Amino acid sequence: MKKYLPYIFIFLGIIISTFVWDLIKFPYDSGNLINGNYSANKISPLNDTFRGLFFIFFPIAIYIIAQININKSNLFLSFNTNNENFIRQSTTHIEVNIISLIIFAFIIFEFFSLNYQNFISKIDVHHEGMLLSAPVNYYFKNKLWLGTHYDYGFIGNNISIIFSYIFGEYSIGINRFSKIGLILLNKVLIVLLCRKIVINISEFRNKGLIFFIFCLSCLSLASFYEDVTPFHQRIFVFLIFFLFLIEVLTSSKKNKFISVLTGLFSSISILFYIDIGTYINALIFLAIIFLLYQKDFKNIFYISLGIILSWLIFYLIIPNDEIIEFIYQYRFIINVSDYLLGIEFPKPFSDGATRHTKALLMIILSGVLLFNYFFNKKISETNSSKIILLFVFISSIIFFKSGLMRSDGPHIKYTSGFYTFVIFFFIYYYLYRLIKNNRIYLKIENLFFQRKYLFSLVVIVLCIGIFLKNSTNIKNVFNLEKNFYALTKVSDDDFLSSEYKEFIEYFKNISINDACVQQFTDDNALPYLLDKPTCTQFYVNAHILNGWTENKFIEQLKSNKPEYIVYSSEINWFKERNNAPNAKKYILDNYFLFNQIKYWQIYKIIK
Repeated sequence: MKKYLPYIFIFLGIIISTFVWDLIKFPYDSGNLINGNYSANKISPLNDTFRGLFFIFFPIAIYIIAQININKSNLFLSFNTNNENFIRQSTTHIEVNIISLIIFAFIIFEFFSLNYQNFISKIDVHHEGMLLSAPVNYYFKNKLWLGTHYDYGFIGNNISIIFSYIFGEYSIGINRFSKIGLILLNKVLIVLLCRKIVINISEFRNKGLIFFIFCLSCLSLASFYEDVTPFHQRIFVFLIFFLFLIEVLTSSKKNKFISVLTGLFSSISILFYIDIGTYINALIFLAIIFLLYQKDFKNIFYISLGIILSWLIFYLIIPNDEIIEFIYQYRFIINVSDYLLGIEFPKPFSDGATRHTKALLMIILSGVLLFNYFFNKKISETNSSKIILLFVFISSIIFFKSGLMRSDGPHIKYTSGFYTFVIFFFIYYYLYRLIKNNRIYLKIENLFFQRKYLFSLVVIVLCIGIFLKNSTNIKNVFNLEKNFYALTKVSDDDFLSSEYKEFIEYFKNISINDACVQQFTDDNALPYLLDKPTCTQFYVNAHILNGWTENKFIEQLKSNKPEYIVYSSEINWFKERNNAPNAKKYILDNYFLFNQIKYWQIYKIIK
């Protein structure tokens, strides 16, 4: 009975956390001028973060205390991986490596066999527009941050430029192709992460077989076919960093280059994506604390050296005025995102909170499974595997910050990758421990100890998977150029409605004398479609905010004085919040309604 008491305590912990949820309240910042969900309900952004963290950690903490005090368990984690070098060197991983190569081949095969015509659909002028218009500003203005106020980050918003060099032009189709290309990269990185975990598990007799099954499950978290996927396209930066980090934390041989490279991600990641870069820096900080506990001062020194070098290089090659603007934009995104985008995270088990409660419970479950892995005296596993899984779990909590802040369905799913990854691993790990001595399983396992059968199984299963998902498109592999061109060479008109095309053509004609374009709406694709830079830094109307950037917008608009402004469109989500009253007043005082075409209101300067 005693061994079940910790589970009773964790159940009670969840109940207590639910009751405490509403008691966790921070004072609302009355000086906030940004209109949004938080301001409408006078909610502090800190509420959701601390409520979520308490709901996750309180039951897990009670569970750990109960295990230690009731079942006299110990945390079987010495953090010393030096004695594991022999284990890893003495065990052959050739099967895992060959299966990895086979999976890579099939991932690439699937990528080549996709029917790229299926990705031609109506443009999302708000979200896709952010990725399309930022490079236009960069091309025309030839400035880094001074020319554009970025949403994701300098490299992240301009990442389509890399693919435009490959195909020799820039288009909506190439932008969509870039997303698919990044998912391909994510799939490769997921295989490498799965491989790293499995080869560090001493429990598995047939590592190749378990690796294949585990890897197939995890690959489902990055899908070519879904717009919203747990390992979304932007997470590739974090996955690359994470592979370097766990090498530093688990390798018995100190590799100075890998440690320095890990530190370099401090600046590189923020240049890619501000949010993911911030999460990476948080994990670097936690890793340094971990290394301090290990008294691994060499790795701390080289990681710190990498951090210093990364920012020193940035300082030396970037002009001072650009650096000042970069710092301002970073501070802007960190400070305004919650108020601008935040949606209050609903109380667990309340009406309409099914998806949100499930996410929190899944994180708690992954934590319990992880600490069971530490506690169980019958489990004698490598500390390397425990360290890797611990940091995957920590990453899942760090990333869930985005789900706590923007608590809609897509963002909950976006932040589910890492804790789902942990749960997948422990399902297979504990299932294996349950059936490993079963006679039927032993026969199956012994059969697949023979490499010819193991590799045949891998190939057959992957072939069936490709056939079921993509049977009609396999022929595309033999006509790659034509298949890729079906998306990358298609006209932008194929992504636009007839109404939108008519408006673009009309506005191009009347604004022919304007060297730039400015929209005061959430139709972020307009600068790209008109092939003109924005008259201000702001291609995203949502970033024109009272008390922050509004005055800068007005000054830049006064300076460039476009004759026409697109004042309103079909998409006015952020505009309707009236977060830029002074900018709105300036436009209405100096421009008049010239024409309205369907959803688009065009204003002309008063002369």
